[in-house]
Order: sequence, then structure tokens, then C-alpha cells
Amino acid sequence: MKLGLVADIHANYEALSTVLEHFQKENVDQVYCLGDIVGYNANPAECIELLLEHGALCISGNHDRFVSGEIDAVIRKETRHVIEYTRNILSTEQMDFVSSLPEERSLEDVVLFVHGSPRHKDEYINSLQVAKNNLQLLKTEHPGVGVCFYGHTHLPYIISSKYIETDIHKSTSFQLDRNLTYLINPGSVGQPRDQCPLSSCAILDTDEYKIHYYRLEYDIATTQQKIRDIGFDHKIADRLAKGR
Repeated sequence: MKLGLVADIHANYEALSTVLEHFQKENVDQVYCLGDIVGYNANPAECIELLLEHGALCISGNHDRFVSGEIDAVIRKETRHVIEYTRNILSTEQMDFVSSLPEERSLEDVVLFVHGSPRHKDEYINSLQVAKNNLQLLKTEHPGVGVCFYGHTHLPYIISSKYIETDIHKSTSFQLDRNLTYLINPGSVGQPRDQCPLSSCAILDTDEYKIHYYRLEYDIATTQQKIRDIGFDHKIADRLAKGR
């Protein structure tokens, strides 16, 4: 079985459509979205519809919860502007979809899908200690899980007790070990932050037990122009070309 992993789409239609077209070519059986469908970019409604068309199984990210009513007092002004725009543009049905997203999913209790971390929906796995703590939690609270996919950091990482892979700036594959437990981030579809502007996604081949990363070119200029035309902060558009 081939599982297609997408995370942190952030309303980037050009990037998402490119990724899903690639998944079709690779004969992906099921798409999983790790949250943050909306936010930052210009096409939240179109991205929701595209995911639904492809039968994606989705969970909520913090930006999805912001839009559905969970507001954090420390949200930046430019982010709040995007949230208000998103609320105004989504249909009632699309808002219901965003509001009803679960915080996590699992596949046969061997693969776990979260946004932040297994420990907390909004935790960033951004240090070695946080990674170690979450690997330990998986072993104690989810002993059957071999792979936990997460998002939130916008960084494509593979983390296990034996090694960490962080330099994934081009399409590449890794053979997984069934005796290890993994935290795997497929990277961000719509706003990469690893100094690489290419859209990032991954496919897990459960038979071969390999993870295939894909860094894909998409029409960044069109995405940027849409952001500027709406009147979002120019920094949101500028960062796409820099991958940060």
C-alpha cells in the first residue's frame, strides 16, 4: 500500500495541485493530510475541495482551529488578517469540514498521524529532547506504532532513536527498519521553511517499508501574485521564493 503524506498546505493551490497530480502518477492508494490546510496563502476553499476530490483523510492543524474559532492571543497581525479572510471566503459546508477535523488519526494502530506531536497537538518537534520525549511516549502509549507522521514545523525530518535525517532538499528515498520507531515529517506542501522553495511531500510504501520524499517545482509566481492581489502582508509572498 502507498500512503501519500501532505502537511502544512496553507491554502497554496498551485503547490497542492502539483503534489496531488504527482501522487496520482505514483499510484498512491490513500492521501493523508496532517493539518494546516488553510492560512497564509490565497486559496483555502480550493484546497479543501481538492483534498475532498482526492478522498484525503485529514486532521486539524493550529491554523485550521484558528479559523474555526480557537484564537491565540499572540497571533501576529498579518496572520489574523489571513484568518479573517479565510472565514469570510469559506462556504458553510467548508467551515463545517474544517471545524469537524479530528486532532489525530491512525492506520491499524501501526501508523499514527498528528499535526504537532504525539504528546500535544500544537507542540513543535524542534529539539533533540522533544524528539526523544515523543519517541518514548510512542513506545509506552502506542506500542504498536512504528511510524508517527507529524507536521507543524514545515521541516522534512526523519527521526528515530538511532539517527536523524534533516537534509532533504531533493527527491530521495530511505529504507526504514521495522525494529525502530520513527517520527517523520513530510515537510510543507505550501510554505517550506528549510531554505528550499520546492514543495515537499512524501509517500510511505508499506510493503517495501520505504519512505520516498519528493521536492517538486510549482508555480510560485502565481501563488505570490494572488497573495499580493488580496492584500496580505508582502512578507508572506516573498518568503515562498526563499523557502523560509
